[in-house]
Amino acid sequence: MKIRKTRINNARANLGFIDYGVNVIFGIENINRFQTILERIGFTNRLSVGERVLPRPVGRISGFNAEGGFLRHKDQPKETVTYQREHHWTECHGKARVRRTGYVDFSVERYPRTIIKPPSIEFTISARSDGSKILIAPVIEYNSSNEKEIKHIINLFLEIFGECDVFSENLDEIIDVRIKRLNWEVLPAGPMPWSQLYEKLRPLLNRVKPLIRPVAKWRLETLRSYNPDFVAIGHAGFSGYVVYAFESKDLYIFESIYYGNATYVFGEDWEELSKKSKAEILDENLQKSRIIHREGWRREIDNLFNV
Repeated sequence: MKIRKTRINNARANLGFIDYGVNVIFGIENINRFQTILERIGFTNRLSVGERVLPRPVGRISGFNAEGGFLRHKDQPKETVTYQREHHWTECHGKARVRRTGYVDFSVERYPRTIIKPPSIEFTISARSDGSKILIAPVIEYNSSNEKEIKHIINLFLEIFGECDVFSENLDEIIDVRIKRLNWEVLPAGPMPWSQLYEKLRPLLNRVKPLIRPVAKWRLETLRSYNPDFVAIGHAGFSGYVVYAFESKDLYIFESIYYGNATYVFGEDWEELSKKSKAEILDENLQKSRIIHREGWRREIDNLFNV
């Protein structure tokens, strides 16, 4: 069955022909029709079987899928939230006037928020037994408890491609392929001067609001100054995250360029981390620590390296 709509509001209304308890897969067939779109959301131009990505946001639904969201509680009193920004001042040293730059906290009042973690639905290029390529989301059981997630998956396909195929029969025809995740670009190992790394990171930083950009750049440069063994830059739906790997210390530091986010510290092997979904990586039970972007950030980073 094929669904062609802008979006659906109810999974059951569109899948009434399927019984509860049946495994289903959502996707699209004849994927070469969508070559340009598939490359835009993170796939290579080869569209090889086994490629898997967290799709790059192209709209509200795919943005929520990759970044999550929040509920704003306007029925509650406002709270004070602290962020960092660049600050300039002039010091007088005798007759000399010295221009200084630092990073300070500033506070804003806002309504309390409850963070909603991203669903992190990934797309995979697979194939039928006849060799034809299809794009699919993970298999899911159709039942009442999964209807909200199923609605999200269908709307994700509809937002990006304008259609969604429903596969509920002969699922064994869809070949179980060897997966190659494309969510990270791992830069060459070894020392990398900041000027060279900055050229790789410039497109990310250009997307940051001008007020916050100097602070984001400073944090990225600070982490590079500890001479990581390698750096990995987030791709597709992981765009905006940069990993600094310190293998001898068993430290893998995920830095986010986004306003109001945090630095995540992991002690797990990079190969295993890179196989996880975004929701799994940002799970509080997985990380060793989470360092908020505020005054004292540099001190906490120094403590990781016993500086």
